[in-house]
Amino acid sequence: MAANQPPDPAPLVAAAPVPRFARWRLLNPYTSRHTDSLSLGVVGFRADSARSPIPGFSLGVGEQVTTVRGALWAGLNREFELRFVRHDALSLSLWRYQWEGGLRLGALEPGVRFGMTLLHLDVGHGFSLGLLSPRVAAGVWFKLPRSRIGVSAFSEYFWRWTGDQSAFVHGLVLELQPDAEPLVQRSRVTSSPSFPGRRSAP
Repeated sequence: MAANQPPDPAPLVAAAPVPRFARWRLLNPYTSRHTDSLSLGVVGFRADSARSPIPGFSLGVGEQVTTVRGALWAGLNREFELRFVRHDALSLSLWRYQWEGGLRLGALEPGVRFGMTLLHLDVGHGFSLGLLSPRVAAGVWFKLPRSRIGVSAFSEYFWRWTGDQSAFVHGLVLELQPDAEPLVQRSRVTSSPSFPGRRSAP
């Protein structure tokens, strides 16, 4: 190489593409709190033609992604539930999605939920199929170092499209939410400055 020859330009390094969800301010999988859930509940089930509710029980499993900003929190809850109502049906609720949000008052986190159950199947007086059953709830949760526990009351319209008649359902639910692994694993994170690595949520 001649003494007056300019050095070769440095090779261009392509930056890793930034996933779209890395820019989300709400429910960002890098910065949101991620929990699983186990819930036990007692319910009152009143068919459209009935005057008094029938007691029952419920067992649910699910997961939550929660964004925390100062004294506020908001998230999305997905749940699957098995419900037994005496003299009526054994019901399996699939793909229940609920938006939730509330306040942070120290370790206490009061909040509300609203959403719907996309599909539920019943075996009782024959076979019933339901879709798009709306649901609202309110409760208070207590944040522990590695989990979250809470009690909530809910009201739901159990909308059956075929089979038995629809019903109004209300109940009280005890819910335990142990912390889960982040949605984005460490092995999937690149070294790009614009692509943040794993961060612990509050």
